[in-house]
Amino acid sequence: MIGHGGILRELAALAASAEPPHALLFAGPEGTGRTMLARHWAQLLNCERRAGGEGQPPSLFGADAAMAPGSAEVPCGECRPCRHIAERNHPDIIILGPGDTLCRPRPSDSGHASHAISRDIRICQVRGVIELVARYPFEATNRVIVVEPSDRLGRDASHTILKTLEEPPGHTYFVLVTAAPEAMLETISSRCRRIDVRPVPRAEIEEGLLARGTEPALAARAAAESRGRPARALAVAAHPDLMGDRARILARCAKVASGRLTERFTYANDLTERWRRDRAPVLTELDAWEAFWETQLRESAAPGASAAGAQAGFVEALKAVTRARADLQANVVPRGAFELMLLCFPRVTLAESPGEESEEHA
Repeated sequence: MIGHGGILRELAALAASAEPPHALLFAGPEGTGRTMLARHWAQLLNCERRAGGEGQPPSLFGADAAMAPGSAEVPCGECRPCRHIAERNHPDIIILGPGDTLCRPRPSDSGHASHAISRDIRICQVRGVIELVARYPFEATNRVIVVEPSDRLGRDASHTILKTLEEPPGHTYFVLVTAAPEAMLETISSRCRRIDVRPVPRAEIEEGLLARGTEPALAARAAAESRGRPARALAVAAHPDLMGDRARILARCAKVASGRLTERFTYANDLTERWRRDRAPVLTELDAWEAFWETQLRESAAPGASAAGAQAGFVEALKAVTRARADLQANVVPRGAFELMLLCFPRVTLAESPGEESEEHA
């Protein structure tokens, strides 16, 4: 894992305590490592070296000094539970998200429709969770249920899971993952120990990429492009052509920022249509907008810059992007969110326009 040393130490201390918290809430932007932290927590709770093996079944390698209690860090990453959790194929580590995972319709509900492409976590899935946690884990000491994104729990589903979340069986732990904690019901978030997962400093990301064998020049560029998100940095390091896509998006941002109002409304319509098809690229484009306005702000603050009076407008633009992202996570009407964001942007006259973007943009 890249970064988050403080969180890792906190999780280790919680896992080693007499009563680990029954529910954690990892709140932070996409790509910062929230899901990896959830898997790390599952490993901490199930590693065969944990707490000197207390509560663990006898091991075939119990006499092996390498597996002796306290002989190494926890999680070890080598025992069967650690390996299966890392490979994402452990039967007791459940990922509950929008779709039909654990769907359990009522016996009387003969007309229950399939919802494999649903955007919400439904009450029928929560019934499946309640039914599952009533049984002992298949092979793990502790079952871990990761709800991601937890802000997609519908109101009925939230109320239904509340009792189980508050008092789960002793062998079950919940992890809620979200980029929009404010969109969750207070009754849900208040029953979790919240851990804020913040962007990782660029130097740590670059160091992590170098440790993985990435070329120094590419590591530096990927760390800069990531904007504090290790997952983005790893993707760029694996596929450097993504930086070309980002350059095209930034060129489009510059064109929209310097264009007329009608062009902004056209762009808002384009974002809305793409949001309905696939949200991830649009969220990436919002990241690019933040980078664009941050660049404008830095350049306006440089000695001798002639646009010092425009700084307030650039700050408002950054606030508008943050507000749009929060509104979209809260499931407001997307077109309205995009139009409001674009109307808050100041008009920028660029001395040198970036290279023209092709008709088909990322």
